[in-house]
Amino acid sequence: MIKALIFDFDGLIMDTETPAMDGWEAIYAEYGQQFPLEIWLREVVGAAISNFDPAAYLAEILGRSLDQEALRSRQRLYRHQILESMPARPGVTGYLEAARCSGLRLAVASGSGHAWVEGYLRQLGLFEYFEAILCREDVRCLKPDPDLFLAALNALQLPADEALVFEDSPNGVLAARRAGIRVVAVPNPITAQAAIEGASLVLGSLDELPLEDLLRQVDLDIRLETSSDVSGIRIVEERAFQRLTEADLVDLVRTRGKDSLSMVAVLSGSVAGHILFTPVSLEPQTDSLRGLGIGPLAVLPECQKTGIGSRLMRVGVEMCQAQGYDFIVLLGDPRYYSRFGFKPAREYGLTSDYGNGDEFQLLELRPGALTGASGKVKYIPEFKELDC
Repeated sequence: MIKALIFDFDGLIMDTETPAMDGWEAIYAEYGQQFPLEIWLREVVGAAISNFDPAAYLAEILGRSLDQEALRSRQRLYRHQILESMPARPGVTGYLEAARCSGLRLAVASGSGHAWVEGYLRQLGLFEYFEAILCREDVRCLKPDPDLFLAALNALQLPADEALVFEDSPNGVLAARRAGIRVVAVPNPITAQAAIEGASLVLGSLDELPLEDLLRQVDLDIRLETSSDVSGIRIVEERAFQRLTEADLVDLVRTRGKDSLSMVAVLSGSVAGHILFTPVSLEPQTDSLRGLGIGPLAVLPECQKTGIGSRLMRVGVEMCQAQGYDFIVLLGDPRYYSRFGFKPAREYGLTSDYGNGDEFQLLELRPGALTGASGKVKYIPEFKELDC
């Protein structure tokens, strides 16, 4: 059970990172150079700033001396002017208030100094929410080493499995994982350009999901179906669709061994959601392409609109891609499925027995796999057998 939330500061509570990089980008542009975003993301964001000196690097690539301290002063002044009026990132204050109302304990674990972090927390009116603030002065090693998060756990006197970290950067996520703590990633406009791996959940903003629903999702287990899940899956399908058709289809497909991939979302020991992938073929036959169809995707009514369906979809798509499939098709609301990258299948020259409207959608798992493809996507006959 989660009893405490641990927040990073820079880029997570307050987007201090965008103006920091914007200042350097402007300086580099004056010298006709492109700012090295890849190095900045790897060495600076969520880590010790001393790992990379943009002023020294600029002088190096220009091959001449520069007044490096003057450049640093210009960048600091620009950043300070922006931060004087910058608010907290969307959803942060709401999460802190919800956490306090729920009795959750709160801490900050930041690689910046106490004066910086505490000063801006006071400016934002958020300082009083936190019972512990751990900064660079409190540890020997900064992120991606786990020391800051281990120090936060020690200050709270809690084990790792009773805490949840909120981070915005790959280095921060890695540090939390090394400390054995589950972590939610909330990238800012800068860190959104980096690959973030290892987070239990990735959000664009804390406004996307109420804290109560997020905590439920973090405790969610997405895994392959087992024999013990069969009855729970049927309950989910029946309750989600308020009829027997989808539940009967799942049972029939399973009995005939045509379920290429069947995954469940388990919450508090019970099945709360289910997604089924079945094989599809192209007509005329194209042996070089391997495709799957999604259907059904179901979530218990009381758990809908909490992100469980999205988690099932994302994990399922990742698994299909890892298994070497070329594409996935489905029938559904384009407004919902476009967020996962699905497009109308007709854009790829494909139709189906269900037509070629916007509802028949496709996700290409291997870029270019469907170049030159055309024809009709055929679902397994069990769909027509049960009039699905």
